[in-house]
Amino acid sequence: MVRVTFLPNNENIEIANGDSLWETILKAGIRPNSICGGKGICGRCKVLLKEGITEPTVQETELLSPEEIKKGIRLACQTRLYNNCTVEILPENRTGLQDIFPLNRVDNAKDFKSSFWLDANVEKIFLTVDKPSLLDQRSDWGRIKEALVRKKEKNLNYLQTPLPLLKKLPVLLREADFIVTVVICNGKITALEKGDTADKVFGMAFDLGTTTVAGYLIDLKTGKEVSALSKTNSQISYGDNIISRIDFTQNKENGLAILQKEIINTINELINETIQNTGISRDNIYEITIAANTCIHHLFLGIIPIYLASSPFLAAFNRGLSLKAKEIPALYLSPETNIYMLPTISAFIGSDVLAGILFNGMNDREEITLLIDLGTNGEVILSKNGELWACSTAAGPAFEGIGISCGMRAVEGAIDRVKLSKNTINRHVIGNGNPKGICGSGIIDLVSDMLRIGLIDKSGRLMTKKECPSGISEQIKNRLDIKSGENIFLLVKENETEEGKEIYLSQKDIREIQVAKAAIASGIKILLREAALETKDIGELFLAGSFGNFINIENAIKIDLLPNISLKRISLVGNAAGKGAELALCSRRIREIGEGIYKDVKYVELSTHPNFSKEFMETISF
Repeated sequence: MVRVTFLPNNENIEIANGDSLWETILKAGIRPNSICGGKGICGRCKVLLKEGITEPTVQETELLSPEEIKKGIRLACQTRLYNNCTVEILPENRTGLQDIFPLNRVDNAKDFKSSFWLDANVEKIFLTVDKPSLLDQRSDWGRIKEALVRKKEKNLNYLQTPLPLLKKLPVLLREADFIVTVVICNGKITALEKGDTADKVFGMAFDLGTTTVAGYLIDLKTGKEVSALSKTNSQISYGDNIISRIDFTQNKENGLAILQKEIINTINELINETIQNTGISRDNIYEITIAANTCIHHLFLGIIPIYLASSPFLAAFNRGLSLKAKEIPALYLSPETNIYMLPTISAFIGSDVLAGILFNGMNDREEITLLIDLGTNGEVILSKNGELWACSTAAGPAFEGIGISCGMRAVEGAIDRVKLSKNTINRHVIGNGNPKGICGSGIIDLVSDMLRIGLIDKSGRLMTKKECPSGISEQIKNRLDIKSGENIFLLVKENETEEGKEIYLSQKDIREIQVAKAAIASGIKILLREAALETKDIGELFLAGSFGNFINIENAIKIDLLPNISLKRISLVGNAAGKGAELALCSRRIREIGEGIYKDVKYVELSTHPNFSKEFMETISF
C-alpha cells in the first residue's frame, strides 16, 4: 500500500501500489481544475509533489515548463504512485467552492416580479386545532381538516396526506398543544410544524449549466430574492463540454453515477452556503425548481444521456416533471421537498432556454425578438408574433476561456477587459491583482482591437513584426513573437503575472474564436431565414448567459459575433435561465405557460441544415 498526504489539509489516504494520482485525488473528494477528464490534454491538473517525486512523462515534458518539472510539479492524470508521497493541491487548480461571477451584476436589468402574479405552489396555514374530548372524538386528521376549512372557507376534500406524516401526526399534534402550521404543496399536506411558522416559506431556483451552477433562494410569501450564489459545476473535472461527459458515462464504469453525484454535490454546496449565509433552515425550503441543458438535466435525474449525442438525437422525455427530494440520492433537502423540473425542448435545447423564453416573455410579444445565450454552449431563439424558432450552436467553450492557450474563466486574476491602440495597451484584472490569464470578455476586446489596428487581417491571420502596418509603435510590434512555431501576441510579460508565466494570444486561439463566433452567427442567420426575416427586422435582442453579460457589445459586433443592430435594441438580461426558474418557482401560471409552449418551439437542427456549411464559411472571416 502507498500512503498519500494531501496539503494544505494534511488529509491521508491509502491506495494500492501503482494507482493513478488523478483517481486518488477524486477519491479524496478534491476536484482538480481540469477540463479534459484526466486524458493528459489540457495540462491543468497540476500538483506539487513535496515527497515521492516521480519522473516526468512525455506528456508532462510537453505541457509543463522545465522550471515547473524541476520544482516537483506534475500532472495528476499522468502520475502513478509507487512510494509514499506528499501532494500539495495548488489553490488555482481546485474548483470546489469558487465563486464564478456576481449574479446580480446585470440581473436587475428587468424586474421579473412585475411580469406575473405571485402564486407559489407552496402554502403554509397556521391553525389552532380543537382539542379532543369524550364529547368530541373526531380523528386527529379530521379535526385538522375542519380547522383548515374554517380558516380557508373553502372545500379542501382534495387534500391528501402521506402515510409518513400520518404516523407522526398523533404525537406531534399533542406536543404542539394543537397549535400547528400546515404545509401544502401539489395538493398534498407535506408537513406539519409546531407553532406558527407561516412566515417561513422558502424555495430555491437552480440553473444547472455545463460550467456554472447558480442557485437562488426565494421568499415564497413575497417573491423576493433573498440570496444568489454560483459555483463551478464539479462535473467539469471529467470534461469541459457535454460530449465529453456523455462519453464518460458510456466508457467509464459507473460513469453515470459519478456524474450524477458530482452535480448533486455542487447543488448541495450551494444549499449549504445559502443556509449559512441567510440563517434559514433547510427544513423551511419546501420546493426547488430546476432549469438545465438537456444533458445536465438527464445526469441530475440519473438518466443515461448517450442517445442525446447520436442520431437522431433524442431526449428520454421533454415534459415537465415533479418529484420528491428523496428520489434523488443524497440531495441535501428534506425528503418531502418538492422538485419541479422545467420542460426541455430537444436534445440540445434544454429547460434553461425555455426558462429564458419565459423570463423575457418571448412567447407573448408582437415584435421580432432574438435571445442569444452565450455560455459553454450557444443557443439562439427567435420570436415572431408568438411563434418560436430555436437552434443550438456548437460554439464550444472558447468564450469562457477554455481551450485558449492562456484562457481561464471569469474569476479573480482573469483579464476581463483590454484596450489596445497602435501605441499602448491597457488591461483590467478581476480583483485588481496580478493577472493569471485572460477570460472570454478580454479575448473579445483584444481580438476586436487587433483587428481594428491591423494586427489581424479579415481572414483571422495574425501578423508578424515585419508585416505590421505603418503607424504601429515599436512597443506594440515587439509583442508579436513566435512560440512553439506559432505566431503569438504577448499580452502580459512573465514578470508581471501572478504565476511568472507570460500571457499571450496565439494564432490557434484566434481560430478558436473564429469558429465559435461563426457558429453563433450562422445560427442567427439560419433562424432569420426560417422565419422569412432579415437582421434589420430584429426589434430587440436579449443577451443572456454568464459570458454574454460581461462582453463589450460594440466589440462583439465588430468581430461579427452579434448582429449589427443599434445598441439601443440590445438588452443584457443576466442569468435569464436562473430568473426563469425563479418565475416557475413563484408562479404556477408560469409553469402552465411553459408546459404549453415547449412542444410548439420549432427546433432547427443545424448539423443537417442545407445552408449551415455555406453560412458558416461566409461568417468565419471577420
